[in-house]
Amino acid sequence: MSTKAKATSTKKSPAKSPAKPAPIKPSKEQPSELNINVIKSAETTSLTGTGVLGYEIGNDEAGETHYRITANNAGGFFSGEWVSWPAIYGVCNGHTQITSVQFRALFKGKSVNTAGFLMAVLQQEGLVQRVPGKTRLYALTEAGRKKAA
Repeated sequence: MSTKAKATSTKKSPAKSPAKPAPIKPSKEQPSELNINVIKSAETTSLTGTGVLGYEIGNDEAGETHYRITANNAGGFFSGEWVSWPAIYGVCNGHTQITSVQFRALFKGKSVNTAGFLMAVLQQEGLVQRVPGKTRLYALTEAGRKKAA
């Protein structure tokens, strides 16, 4: 009676490192047609709380405020486009409740994440707040309404 030995591989699989948060990945995308003076750089958590987002707030030559996402440590793609407050307010105005989906039209970039990331930034800045008892619905705050005036 013969026995067959199992062939064993001498290849070693690469060691896996323990899971740790990924570094924030900055965007290289910035439209050249805008001349924005950055007045604030900050970080906030994503709406789901699974990542940290970097963002900037700036003013253009006419004094309009603009926002953009600059980094994400959770690996999701995003657009680094500047979006003006008047454009954001235009999407929110007339709605008692808003979702991040409504912001998608503000971006030329293809990432659907950017709209949700913008909502997280606006929440951090106190311009929108979550509607009590709702997970995905937001409303302009008094500060958001005053900023538009």
